[in-house]
Amino acid sequence: MANAAAKKSAVAREAAAKTYMPIISVLDIIYLILRLSKFDTLTKTEAFFTVLLLILSCVSYVCILDAHANNSSVSKKGDPLAGGASLDLLGLVVVVQYGSVLISSKFYWLLLLIPSYGGWKLYSTFFGGSSGVAGMVPQNQPAKGYLESKEGEDSDKAADKRKRRAERRRQKW
Repeated sequence: MANAAAKKSAVAREAAAKTYMPIISVLDIIYLILRLSKFDTLTKTEAFFTVLLLILSCVSYVCILDAHANNSSVSKKGDPLAGGASLDLLGLVVVVQYGSVLISSKFYWLLLLIPSYGGWKLYSTFFGGSSGVAGMVPQNQPAKGYLESKEGEDSDKAADKRKRRAERRRQKW
């Protein structure tokens, strides 16, 4: 069973590629066709954002594949959809792409959600919230075993249990 996890990860990545590659490719091709149909009104700013949106689409695709590969070994029933934030990024990119072509170029302002989301994730990781590093450490509660003395009834029971376990191991040899 050598490299079983790597094989499972590769299979999950390939399955995700078969699912997402056609979808993202079709969305980008239709976007380019719509964008090039309005080529006569294309400004430098819109050309820059067109390239940026295509790059963001590719980045989200690669991140979705990585998420599928990473979640293949820990996948359980009832887990959220693999891809998480990368799927959110892809959804935002598609909304901005088609909104900017079909409705108004003011849809480019929605791209400001990406750094603001990243800033919120950093803040919640280090300074608060129920997720991230700050959510893992209980606040205002001393860690057991470090501040309390080891000479209690619980530590005697634990020491006895360790001794019995060590004796059983010695008997096996």
